Amino acid sequence: MGANKNMGYNIFPSTDNHTSMAAALAGKLLKARNESLNESMSDFEGSANHLEKIKSIEGIEFINDSRSTSVNAAWFALESMTKPTTWIMSINDREAISDELIEIIKEKVHHIIVLGVFNPEISELMEDLGKTVDFSANLEEAVRAAFYASAFGDAVLFAPGTTSFGMYRTYRERGEKFKEAVAQL
Repeated sequence: MGANKNMGYNIFPSTDNHTSMAAALAGKLLKARNESLNESMSDFEGSANHLEKIKSIEGIEFINDSRSTSVNAAWFALESMTKPTTWIMSINDREAISDELIEIIKEKVHHIIVLGVFNPEISELMEDLGKTVDFSANLEEAVRAAFYASAFGDAVLFAPGTTSFGMYRTYRERGEKFKEAVAQL
């Protein structure tokens, strides 16, 4: 064997191999881009668990925004409301409620159902804003209370403003439970 003989192996890929590798890489990049785009698109209004219109019952529209896992996200959900709103929320920390959230509550919300443990500070704050407040121990009870607190032309918005604190594994599961509770009305 002479020097630099590679025994029939081409250590430098041919142009055809470069083209195949480039095509494979482009395909992978396109797939990753499409997955990223699909994920981004799911954040827009009408996607599952984000301002998702569930159904209308007796002229009351039920909207699922279980994806609202922060106070800021709940503010955005409330900001998008165009009808008088009964808000099902889970914010139980008075300090978490900003002045901006208070202003949007004044403007858009007529009734509040707090999903969770009774907190006199939350109750007092909302009543000081002139809002009726009820506390519910579970989602089914909260949905029923919201339905009976609403009138034709109103909306019921489920935008918790917090994580589920172990009640549900994910906001998706919580959103599915909301849909099930609405279906039971």
